[in-house]
Amino acid sequence: MKTKLTDLLNTKFPIVQCGMASVATTSLVKAVCNAGGLGILAAAGQSAEELRTEIRQLKEMTIGKFGVNLVPVAPRFLVHFRVALEEKVPVMCSGLRNPFTLTKSKKPEGMLYIPTVGSLKQALSVERSGADAVIVQGWEAGGHASNVSSMVLIPEVAENVKIPVIGAGGFCDGKGLAAALVLGAEGIAMGTRFAITQESPIPAVLKDVYIKSNTADAVLSAVWDGFPMRVLRGEKMKNYKGWWTHPWDLPYFFFSAKRAYGASWQEMMAAVKGARLVHASLPQYLIGMEKNRLTIVTGDIRKGFSPSGQVVGRIIDIPTCAELIDRIVTEADAVLRKLSTEGPGPRHALRAGASRPGPDHHAQCAV
Repeated sequence: MKTKLTDLLNTKFPIVQCGMASVATTSLVKAVCNAGGLGILAAAGQSAEELRTEIRQLKEMTIGKFGVNLVPVAPRFLVHFRVALEEKVPVMCSGLRNPFTLTKSKKPEGMLYIPTVGSLKQALSVERSGADAVIVQGWEAGGHASNVSSMVLIPEVAENVKIPVIGAGGFCDGKGLAAALVLGAEGIAMGTRFAITQESPIPAVLKDVYIKSNTADAVLSAVWDGFPMRVLRGEKMKNYKGWWTHPWDLPYFFFSAKRAYGASWQEMMAAVKGARLVHASLPQYLIGMEKNRLTIVTGDIRKGFSPSGQVVGRIIDIPTCAELIDRIVTEADAVLRKLSTEGPGPRHALRAGASRPGPDHHAQCAV
């Protein structure tokens, strides 16, 4: 399946695994890359040495490109950014802020930059600043989501930017991939679906929580970490109103996060400053960041939460990444071929074997 995204990344399929903190580890990234997609390693929570080691391992273990995701408001961001530059990672990814403009540095030659955005304004901004492609994440997505539906946001961005658009939020199968291509995207990015695979490091007990959850269980609120965030919440969080109802939690979670991230006082304060610049509640950000990490690492969600998209209600099994990607592509191929021969409208726009000529023909896909 060829699109502008596969041409850019030199991947077999237009499928991207999101860089989820504490989830997108070497094992998951390797599995996605070697199955024909783009895996993205999460840098958050690692020391410089750990991140450097994982990047070098991925260079040896993967076929083609892989990405590294940076969170400019997370502790040790500048350390992670420096390591990624020194190791010449093939693809740099980020959310919330642009690491190159934030550090007033230039993207190295030969490196691709693929940020995640939640609005047309943000997409146009990152395109002007040199992004090579953009992940457009809609309201349905897990984690930090947009306030606009993927159905609306993807075509809006695709019609207004020249770089490849990757749809995110609400995707888990071949029907979703086909829909994204018709909407004007050149591929899809998935978080929740890849988090529930054999190679994902999430504990089995937490994977079971995801499998048993329905669409309505994934709740979007700024109460979790100060940003609009969609999560599965534990029983003790059902009536959670925010840090101010448990202010005594703040010192514990602050020191717990500092230990877990191996961050200095200066690095923790830099993370706090970064959260302030994007108008997040500082105490909520500190508490939420650690509640999130602890839940994913331990699998105990009772007093915490775990990021999840609404698509969780459609996930019923735990395949390997190779099995998942194969069936997504097979189903998308079948859907597009059926539409090209039986569907209404301009049938030439979906014909198999055709290349995508440009933004005015959003439905075309070469298979």
